[in-house]
Amino acid sequence: MDNRARFELPYRPKTEAKASVNEIKQASEGTSNSREAPSAQQTRYYGGRARKAPSKNNPGYMKKPRNNPHVTSNPGKSPEKIKAPPAEWLDLPAPLHNKVLENLKQLCHDPDTLVRSGYKVREMTQEDLDGYAKCVNCGFRKRVLDTKSNKRCVFHPMKKIVQNKQYQFPCCGKRQPCSSLPAHEYGPIPQFQLENWKEYKLTPKQTIGAGVPRKAVALDCEMIEVEGGCAEVAQLCAVDILTGEVIVEIYVLPTKPVTDWRTPWSGLSPRLMETMREAGKTVNGWESARDELWQQIDADTILVGHSLQHDLDIMRMVHLNVIDTAVFSKEAVAADCKQTWGLKRLCKQMFDRDIQQSRSGHDCVEDVIATREVLLWCVWHPDQFQDWAESQRVEMKESNASSKWKQNESAKNHQQPSKGPNQN
Repeated sequence: MDNRARFELPYRPKTEAKASVNEIKQASEGTSNSREAPSAQQTRYYGGRARKAPSKNNPGYMKKPRNNPHVTSNPGKSPEKIKAPPAEWLDLPAPLHNKVLENLKQLCHDPDTLVRSGYKVREMTQEDLDGYAKCVNCGFRKRVLDTKSNKRCVFHPMKKIVQNKQYQFPCCGKRQPCSSLPAHEYGPIPQFQLENWKEYKLTPKQTIGAGVPRKAVALDCEMIEVEGGCAEVAQLCAVDILTGEVIVEIYVLPTKPVTDWRTPWSGLSPRLMETMREAGKTVNGWESARDELWQQIDADTILVGHSLQHDLDIMRMVHLNVIDTAVFSKEAVAADCKQTWGLKRLCKQMFDRDIQQSRSGHDCVEDVIATREVLLWCVWHPDQFQDWAESQRVEMKESNASSKWKQNESAKNHQQPSKGPNQN
């Protein structure tokens, strides 16, 4: 990260900042976004009433404002109230837009990283579809097994039994597979998966009737379960990384009967969906939701999200300019790190912010703005970001040492023969 420009917001100064706002040319000399953010002395809407935007004498981190109805704005349309992030979230001055964009372009993941993280980097071919066939014995997918040098199929002939959060295989009582075959036997791919995968589309270079595409957008979806055991998008929120505007906030009517609203996580319910439908805030189906997003972005837009592959999958999207804060934070800890950090945990550890506190489920708008905040915090504070990564490495090392000690103690206890009634 040392190659990227370092800069600070005017209301969060450092004693040794590499670049300050005063060293940057006036905003009128060029910002890459289609709509400039207000300058430090312009008025934006915070907590339902007009306030001055953050400045040195007016800090950006204020007390939590009152709830304010969200109003979206689209480029090319008549001016309307901008749905700005709450006052306690960062507000990015227009002079910094180009600097931020330069940094974000360097953070986009390469195709190999995207594939390892479960992203699709091209529209699905028949060969790709065949790779998702599962072996009926060992349960692995063909595309995974094809990468292994050992082509034999090893498995347990009996299904595992779970008791008290512990599992065992009744066929042998061990975790290591006890049976093998010279080759794998693949079963058919479920029809609904075939239909979903065939509908994947690359983000278009240009959408007919769309305005100027945004340069960088944070994205989050809430999902529900529908008939057939598959998931569908039920709410879509998108925020412009540079301006902080909520550019998309829609509810999506499912294409199939709902079997689980996942209310504790999604915050959605039949009553809420009906209310939004009556208010005219819904679209029909995931494809319409995807079209709404495509009105704001193109193939060159940088999409940002936390475990974004799930959001892209639910809308059958293939997008290559991606920054995944889950992958980004994990790789900062270690290149081969297997652990991931949730968005809620990152917000708390990085800048002591509590999110997802509601008992009625997640707030999609809050999650997408929090994702934006995590990314900008990492870019603005590279030294603190590296300190965070180092603290996680230390914590993981201590946790692994503790786990190994417990395993050794448990093994010793199992090896010691129990004393008989006559043994003292």
